[in-house]
Amino acid sequence: MAQGRESFVVTLTRVAFTAVAYVLLARVSLQAAVLEDGSSLLWLPAGVAVGLTYWWGYRVGLLGVALGAALTAWVKWGRLDIALLWAPAVCLGAFAGAATLRAWQVNPRLTSLQDGGKFVLIGAFASVISPALNTFLSLQYAIPEVENWGTTTLYRWMGDWLGYLLLGSFLLVWWDNWRLRTRDGLALIGMVLLVGLAEWLSFYLRAIRLLPAPSLALFLPPMALGAIVYQQRGATLLTLVAALLMATFAKGWDDAQPLEFRDAFYGWLFLAINFGTLMTLAVSISKQREYAHQLEQSRRALEHAYQQVRNILENAPSLAMQIYDEQGRVLFWNRASEQLYSYTAEETVGETLDALIFTSDEQAEFLQLLQQVRTSGKPAPLKEWEITTANGERRIILSSLFPIEYEGQTRFICADIDITERKALERRLFQAEKLESIGQLAGGVAHDFNNLLTAILGFAELAQSRLPQDHPAQQDLERIVQASMRAANLVRQLLGFARKQLTQPRPISVNAVIQDLIPLLQRSLGENIHLQLNLTDAENTVFMDPAQLEQVVMNLVLNARDAMQSKGGTLTITTLRCTYTKELLPLPEREELPHGECVCLVVEDTGEGIPAEIRERIFDPFFSTKGVGNTGLGLATVYGIVRQNKGFITVESEVGVGTRFTVVLPAWTAQVQSHADDPSRTPPDAGNH
Repeated sequence: MAQGRESFVVTLTRVAFTAVAYVLLARVSLQAAVLEDGSSLLWLPAGVAVGLTYWWGYRVGLLGVALGAALTAWVKWGRLDIALLWAPAVCLGAFAGAATLRAWQVNPRLTSLQDGGKFVLIGAFASVISPALNTFLSLQYAIPEVENWGTTTLYRWMGDWLGYLLLGSFLLVWWDNWRLRTRDGLALIGMVLLVGLAEWLSFYLRAIRLLPAPSLALFLPPMALGAIVYQQRGATLLTLVAALLMATFAKGWDDAQPLEFRDAFYGWLFLAINFGTLMTLAVSISKQREYAHQLEQSRRALEHAYQQVRNILENAPSLAMQIYDEQGRVLFWNRASEQLYSYTAEETVGETLDALIFTSDEQAEFLQLLQQVRTSGKPAPLKEWEITTANGERRIILSSLFPIEYEGQTRFICADIDITERKALERRLFQAEKLESIGQLAGGVAHDFNNLLTAILGFAELAQSRLPQDHPAQQDLERIVQASMRAANLVRQLLGFARKQLTQPRPISVNAVIQDLIPLLQRSLGENIHLQLNLTDAENTVFMDPAQLEQVVMNLVLNARDAMQSKGGTLTITTLRCTYTKELLPLPEREELPHGECVCLVVEDTGEGIPAEIRERIFDPFFSTKGVGNTGLGLATVYGIVRQNKGFITVESEVGVGTRFTVVLPAWTAQVQSHADDPSRTPPDAGNH
């Protein structure tokens, strides 16, 4: 009920406002620009009727217009019958105007020339209805002002149309667009005052006969300025103000003398042309600003998108990204590129890659690749490059390259990832697979060969026992036995490399094994090699076969002796307790290698060193640089024994300085004893060897 009452009050208020506005503006129009037959060439109520009916709807608008028109006719002629007949004609014209505006989907803000043209045509059509019907009624009821139906209808149509153009456009444009900033409001008021002052001065100069007619040049500039600055709002407001002031200054409020049609027609024509001109100017400026606003929005959106892409490229954590032009010059260099290549963005932008990381041949290949990508318009196949960074490091990168179009030119985005570690991992995996294959082969060969040696050695010893000691064949049989023993030792090396040697692991002290070997080591080294021991006081117990540990130490010491044999030097054996995390362990065996507490055995010499080109092959079986007579199984056996005991070995060497081997074995704990039952340590067929 409350909402219904509120709605009724709002409706009633709007109806009353429409009626009052119609009556007051009719009063103003009947005082200004009135011809001899009582017609006004500036009928402002026509604009109120269409504008308020458009915004408030037909029920409210037409009821208010009908009430206002009836009151206006009753006040003017004092006849109720004329008032009752006059109102429907006015309502019909208002309905026709508002309905046609909606049917033609005219934008009420008149934002385009098409909307403005429709608005003018609708006014010309709707403004005919009320004057034609009311003039006819005036003739029927012998109203004195009407003498000629056609002339009076024309005058009234001109007045209704001008009122519709000026006040109707004002209501449409300003209705939901009236809010202004204080500064803009004051500026618009200033323009209204400036137009009023210019019109007063123009008519004053005419009154004192300094000008033959009011000068339009005085008040057209501020009106044009209002249309330029405030577009449709400025054009409609200032045109309406100019019309009211023209009517006021031309006739005066207290002057009862009607205007001559010629003077009134010129004023009417000026206002109509001025309205069309200012609205055209306003629409043009509005469109220009709308386009400028859209362009600015597009520019900001483009900058935002560019900044987003730049941030993505710039902050890619592990992806080195660059942008190049068609000549291969660097246009963009992100942080990951700075970290990978050790060149800052300031050092690279504008440079070509041959001045940074490429050779001349690589730069030529890169430019050819750019040309292929530009021609095909498709990304280039992934390519590996081996480059040298600014700090001298050799890196292997995997690079992708694809084109983009930017500002009518082709640009190339390059994305690089560092695969140096991955390539090293691939090499290690290949090495492990190769060693595994050779180990399986060596284990199988050694198994069969060991059986043959057992027979050869057994029959040779049997023959020795059957022959007298002074028999001539004893010497030949002894050579067979010695050769068989050497072959058996080679078999043991092969089995150790293949990890199929029979072992008896137990907790042993690394220091104790080394100290037991010192007499043998000193006899093996010679006088020109000094043995230095740095044995840790920390716990250094490991769980492995003592014979295997002795074999590891002896092989490493003999290799060091051979490296220092010509010039002599110092051999240092160090033991220490260390801790390894998974991140510090070598690849690819990271998951199966020990981490936590370990015991390290370091054998370091000051010999010739190992060249970098053969360093990766030193653990390969049958690979040797010592010439004929060497089996090449020493380090391969060490590697096999260390890996069999869940450890790893590393090598550091520099030519002319020396070599350091580091053997890392898991420290012994009580839980490690369970390894004695590990099938990998005691293979089923090992006993046959």
